[in-house]
Amino acid sequence: MTATSTPLFLRACRLEPVERTPVWLMRQAGRSLPEYRALRERWSLEEIVAQPELCAEVTLQPVRRLGVDAAVMFADIMLPLRGMGVDFELVESVGPVIANPIRTADAVRALRTPPASESVPQVLDALRMVARESPVPVICFAGVRSRLPATPSRAGRAGISS
Repeated sequence: MTATSTPLFLRACRLEPVERTPVWLMRQAGRSLPEYRALRERWSLEEIVAQPELCAEVTLQPVRRLGVDAAVMFADIMLPLRGMGVDFELVESVGPVIANPIRTADAVRALRTPPASESVPQVLDALRMVARESPVPVICFAGVRSRLPATPSRAGRAGISS
């Protein structure tokens, strides 16, 4: 692969000279794309992230419409928690709601750490679809150590004490 055939985003990540600053947008699907809004009229966020085909479609929509230099994988930061044994619901206009917050050392020890193939297979399937179809590199995010473990310790809505 020559420098000019290497995607702009990857060249910038490698600190190589680039002709312009690459563009990608967090929450690219967002509320602004009509095709995303049309999907949301039919499916909830939880349904979209549970179906690899829909998740891949939402990821690729801004690539097709906006011509961004990287696709941002559409998924929810909370998804790995289910595989760890934390029950939650993604509530429209509220956010994640934790059924039984983790508040003790015993509860922490009871958490499982399954491989991604067991805990979030739908995300891996969606990622494979996007990687096959995307003309640009794909950016994926995961729960950071300071956020993901803290979230299940909160009562009710994640991030808000009740």
